[in-house]
Amino acid sequence: MMKNLTVLLILIYLVMAGSGSTFAAADTTAVPGGSRAFDIMPFVLPWTGTSNPAALSETNFGNISLAQAGYTGSDDEIRLIQQPVQSSSYYAVTKGFMKLGRVSLFGEFGYSNSGYRGVNYNGTMMFDTYNPYLVGDSVSARQTREQFGMEGKLSYTVNDRINLAVGAEYISGVGAKQKDPRNKNTISSLKVTPGITYDLGKTKVGLSGSVYTTSNEMSYKVEGNWNQNLFLFLGLGYFRQEINISSYSQWYTGNGFAGALQASREGDDLYMIAEVSYDHYTEEALSGSSFRLIDGITETDDISLSGMLRLERGHAFHILTVKGSLKAVSGDEILQRSYKINKGTYTYDSLATVSWIENKQMITDLGGELKYTRMVYDNDYNVDLEFGGALQVGYYSTEHFPVQSYGFYNTFNLGGSLFARKLLKGGRLLITPGLEAGYRMNLGSDISYIVQTLSIPAMVYHDYYIAKANIISASASVRIEIPFSQNKFVKSLFLIPQGRYAAAPGSEAGDLSGYLIDVVAGLTF
Repeated sequence: MMKNLTVLLILIYLVMAGSGSTFAAADTTAVPGGSRAFDIMPFVLPWTGTSNPAALSETNFGNISLAQAGYTGSDDEIRLIQQPVQSSSYYAVTKGFMKLGRVSLFGEFGYSNSGYRGVNYNGTMMFDTYNPYLVGDSVSARQTREQFGMEGKLSYTVNDRINLAVGAEYISGVGAKQKDPRNKNTISSLKVTPGITYDLGKTKVGLSGSVYTTSNEMSYKVEGNWNQNLFLFLGLGYFRQEINISSYSQWYTGNGFAGALQASREGDDLYMIAEVSYDHYTEEALSGSSFRLIDGITETDDISLSGMLRLERGHAFHILTVKGSLKAVSGDEILQRSYKINKGTYTYDSLATVSWIENKQMITDLGGELKYTRMVYDNDYNVDLEFGGALQVGYYSTEHFPVQSYGFYNTFNLGGSLFARKLLKGGRLLITPGLEAGYRMNLGSDISYIVQTLSIPAMVYHDYYIAKANIISASASVRIEIPFSQNKFVKSLFLIPQGRYAAAPGSEAGDLSGYLIDVVAGLTF
């Protein structure tokens, strides 16, 4: 079935091949028709940067598509303990826009094949999660994951004022480790998002919402010696243990809903847009026969705000963006047991709840960013110069109750970055090198941790030291692109290599460093 979907998506994108090397928005602002069009679209067409799929109807640039493939590799000591030391991924993505009368369409299909090394205490392949109830082992071995992802949006223009739309995202992945105790993961998620916009002239408002579901079914097996143990983590390094397993299953199943409100105001040369959203997500960790036992329930509430102010001066944009979010996570720690009951000629399984402690694990993650960008176009509407800077602030707190018996830690960090990119021309060849430098400093932190019999304090202190480390980073990239203005199918070819290096010298976890490289090549059509 997946192969049939892949073929179908490829055929759809071939049909969506557009013409023209530049396109213009409804407000006559022109942008390049090459690969940079997808990067700068949220600046030129700000509604496309929101979560509202009805933003598709705000575009008026015909058909444009992109296909690319690449490789990403990283080796990072500046990581949390349950994240991999080394990661690598081969990937391919194709996406495009199409307009058919009153209907606007967007589609995207992606494939990735990833590998991870140095993973301890985490067999879920969930490496960036707020869920404290992860299952893992202490055997470091290579894990692999193959994943497909699809996204589609359809927007319909009802009249001059109203646009209606719906979007859907689907992910399917399979992962495994090839060393005892070996885990296999079957991962999927589905998200559906309807939306509406209403045009009042200079002012536009929008409303969107979504419902989504996630699933990660994990099975552990031992093919060699049977003396293997698993850790069932409860947050902040505390755990229960499954000893001498031959097999074990865990299922992470989640459901969520979200809502967002958008508004924009347009003047002669000034444009403002803002979005406020709320997201609620509940995930259960289930185990036992038919996954009847609940090991933990995590609820995440996320309130976020984003906004942009764009001032246009001739061929230049002055862009000020602001982002902020507050995530509050609460975890219920649950201990259940399954046992058999004999009733004469028949037996049946019964379930007993030993303990159910609400809000046992609490996490608060507060962050914000203020960013300025100056973007200058040349006469061909290519981005000739782009530079700016950003300030980030973040507060993170995790607590395991009761605090007197268990513990907590919190960190408060401030970061800043500067970046610049410049277009160089050599005949038809467009070369855009870019540089970025950043620094994060810790303004305050605190920790209190009580070692229990079933706890791994090294995990907690490692994550605490990473969370409060002063980090310096630098990245470099170059975009090499050749446009073909006379070609009716291929509009441009591009190659983008980039690299990033970060260091945390003198941190309490040691002198740490890490790097990431990424190379992508593709075409627009």
